[in-house]
Amino acid sequence: MTIMLRTDLAAEIKERSGENVFLCYQCKKCTAGCPVAAYFDLMPHQVLRACQFGQSSLVLNSRTISICAACETCSTRCPQGIDIARIMDDLEIAAQEMGIKSKAPTVPMFYRSANRGIDWFGRMWELGLMAELYIREFFAGELDFRQLFKYDVSLAIKMLRAGKLKILPSIARRPRNGRRAKAALEPDMMPAYPEPRKAAPAGREPALAGKAMLYYPGCSLHATGIEFHMSTVAVAEKLDIKLVEPEGWVCCGTSPAHNTDHYRAVKLPMQTLSIAEEMGQSYMTMPCAACFSRFRIAMHEVQQDPKLRRKIAEDTGFEYTGGIKVDNLLTTVTDRVGYEAAAEPVVKPLEGLKVACYYGCLLTRPPDVTGEEDYEYPMNMDRLVEALGGEALDWSFKTDCCGGSLSLSTLDIALDLSHQILENAIEVGADLIATACPLCHANLDLRQKQINDEFGGGFDIPVVYFTQLMGVAYGIDAKTLGIDKHFTDGIGLLKAKDLLKA
Repeated sequence: MTIMLRTDLAAEIKERSGENVFLCYQCKKCTAGCPVAAYFDLMPHQVLRACQFGQSSLVLNSRTISICAACETCSTRCPQGIDIARIMDDLEIAAQEMGIKSKAPTVPMFYRSANRGIDWFGRMWELGLMAELYIREFFAGELDFRQLFKYDVSLAIKMLRAGKLKILPSIARRPRNGRRAKAALEPDMMPAYPEPRKAAPAGREPALAGKAMLYYPGCSLHATGIEFHMSTVAVAEKLDIKLVEPEGWVCCGTSPAHNTDHYRAVKLPMQTLSIAEEMGQSYMTMPCAACFSRFRIAMHEVQQDPKLRRKIAEDTGFEYTGGIKVDNLLTTVTDRVGYEAAAEPVVKPLEGLKVACYYGCLLTRPPDVTGEEDYEYPMNMDRLVEALGGEALDWSFKTDCCGGSLSLSTLDIALDLSHQILENAIEVGADLIATACPLCHANLDLRQKQINDEFGGGFDIPVVYFTQLMGVAYGIDAKTLGIDKHFTDGIGLLKAKDLLKA
């Protein structure tokens, strides 16, 4: 029997992404580390092998390419440096272009609903997104009525009451005169960003005190992650830092962009970076891990691909050459403010509080994009908690994926992944989980009751943002920090620990 090796699929992947699938020698590290592998019909290493053999039909009709969580674990751990997550994206896009029906049909429905909002408003409108997604699922016969009526309706009502869903969309508006004010920001207010990232010395001076800083909240922090925004603003005030949102910023695109149109996924962050340039700034911080990841990946790609950079420049009038740096808020606090300066406003040390610091998958991976040295087991949030007087615990799931990109399209996967995270945090004796991502927080906090129902657990562990822990240590009240908006009882725990007023 003659076996024919077809290289057309490999060539197409090379053309789309620059990735060479023939570098894969089937070590299976991608599969071993994949948090979603149990739900795949083709394991990651099998996808690459099929691409090597040119088995287009097998790959493009697989469920795997639709439900990849884009957690970057495979790309990070590949000994050959293959960006497997990018290949998954491009295979999914290719399948869409060929009109191949997804084996997980709710996933493209989610993408279409989210992209429509971004097209119309420049930002993601979460309430409108969910409404449109339910309508699409209903007419396609995919709507889970049990999920809708048992959990989602009551959840949405509670979120509306808590101010975590906005009735009207936020619209990205450019200034009427076409120019943005400097907003009292000083040119070149931030020092150059070192790569890779180094941990800040404990005694670093509070160089940011009295400064203003560009602050990109992303779509979630004015809605489902509003308490992250509230606590960030309150903590920044204590640190004497003024946060300034770039006027007219647009959505980073997140999963709906990079899974449907690679160019769009790069262009959207560049549009916001062009605003930062207009304001004369060289540094911007952002709380959302997904936003941070998409910005850093876009910046990395335009620096690596001159052709892409020129095309972006032609479309936006902005050419990124590395002059504007982007950090996640956690890194800004630990590396720019410094641990000692961050601890200076403490009036109520977090004594007796055992914290599982949960970074999620996108703050540290992949390291060639994030600049993180300790990408498998980061410690900067842990050190911050200890600087605030708390105890940071060692545990196994601090960088595992919660399924944030799948929580609206394939919720069963997200619930399973989140269940494992909650279970391990409780096993090590954590009083609460601290996170730095609104998507992670939503899965662990909003869905904890459902996780108990689905898996027969009795979880009742508060999930808070690291900025809220900072605020508690600074003596800021729970309402100002937005802790009262959580669905898990952080206030009760903190009062029992004598960290909040009764």
